[in-house]
Amino acid sequence: MSFQNKCLPIWAAFVLLLMTTGCKRRENLSPDNYRLDHPQKNLLGKALDEISGICFAQKNTLLAVSDSKEKIFEIHLASRKLKDHTNPIVESNADLEDVVQVDSSIYLLESKGVIKEIKDGAKDSAGMKTYVLPLPGKNDFETLYYDSTAGGLIMLCKTCAHEKGTGVRTAYRFDLTTKTFDSTAFFTIDKSEVRRLLKNADAKFDPSAAAVHPLNKRLYILSSAGNLLVVADTRGKVIDAYDLNPDVFPQAEGIAFAPNGDMYISNEKKNGAPTLLFFPYNQSGKKKDNP
Repeated sequence: MSFQNKCLPIWAAFVLLLMTTGCKRRENLSPDNYRLDHPQKNLLGKALDEISGICFAQKNTLLAVSDSKEKIFEIHLASRKLKDHTNPIVESNADLEDVVQVDSSIYLLESKGVIKEIKDGAKDSAGMKTYVLPLPGKNDFETLYYDSTAGGLIMLCKTCAHEKGTGVRTAYRFDLTTKTFDSTAFFTIDKSEVRRLLKNADAKFDPSAAAVHPLNKRLYILSSAGNLLVVADTRGKVIDAYDLNPDVFPQAEGIAFAPNGDMYISNEKKNGAPTLLFFPYNQSGKKKDNP
């Protein structure tokens, strides 16, 4: 581009300023009490190259699954050491996508919409129970989380056959008392609302992980496709949405909270090693060290 004068016309410069400051403001946003641009980054072992789900199990311990492995792992947060929590417990093509612990049971999500339950402490598949969501068509699930207010586990469609052309993502509830799925959807999330908040009509929202915040009781949903973090209430009403820097979040497919609000997000291997990112919950605004 050549310029007749040494400066842009005033109106053009003003528009350019609005565009650039607007983009910066959108990229720098973070949920209350977090700094998405300042994580503590920890490399994970090769066994978790395809880490697909995490949950907070007990003090200083996460449970993790990988869609290329058949067992559950432990990540010790203080030492960052990785060890087996179980032996192989599912078939090699199970495609494990998420893990949740509720009391003495551990629940595993398979991508076709299957939940498997084992008792914590079990090392193999003996006593495992299987629950299948009776949903027709080709469906893909990567998200399972516990909602105490709903008395159950919630599964979110990444893409489900019946959603085609509807503009929504659908949630299904698994009742932990009856150990059955509800006959109807628990809620839906309007993708257009996510795009409106992002000011991006092309934003892709395909949930890859979610967890309920222990303090503010909001639902935090990752979408690895599209590099998004969406915050909603526990019935799917979208509150805000955030763009994630792909250099920091190359493939975010796991999220978990400690009881004090500290947030952990895991990335599958992509252009490097798999990572676990730590975001302290800074209620007072003061910098907090990693445990």
